[in-house]
Amino acid sequence: MPRSLFYRHLAILLLVLPFLFLSGPDAFAQRNPGREVRLRELLSVPGKVISEAKSARPTTELKLTGYRVEEIKLPRQLNVELRGQQVAVDKAWRVTLQGGPFPVRAMPAIIWIDDEIAGYGIENETLSQITAITFDSSLIHEGAVVSISYSEDKEGRLRISQRLRLTREGGNQ
Repeated sequence: MPRSLFYRHLAILLLVLPFLFLSGPDAFAQRNPGREVRLRELLSVPGKVISEAKSARPTTELKLTGYRVEEIKLPRQLNVELRGQQVAVDKAWRVTLQGGPFPVRAMPAIIWIDDEIAGYGIENETLSQITAITFDSSLIHEGAVVSISYSEDKEGRLRISQRLRLTREGGNQ
């Protein structure tokens, strides 16, 4: 395996592990063996676009060009921890930022909505997109600000200039 590919796989592993540990053991699996919902599935399963914005001119040093928020209908209800409580959910939201190429760093990218962490980002193969999955429907609302950072420092975030504008059928309006 070429050295750069090895480091790329290592970086992806380091990005996914904190998300899995923070999500808890039941976040992606019911107690039925063989019926797990994997993060990879949530990154690629078709979703309904509920908000999207694109900029003709990249902004910030990460050359952000826009975002897309998709609502994902889960194949079955999952129990996840939200704000310290176990909650049953049947939907997730995939938040994708476009731009880059995004750097692969020791710390994962964090995607924020307003002042809350939506999730830890996972880069696509070309480093032109970073995607996070959230189960928190309260984050998806009209006028929310989407931003990215490489630490949990709120002051270091880079904001997308366009706020969330939801379609009629999407989000918490």
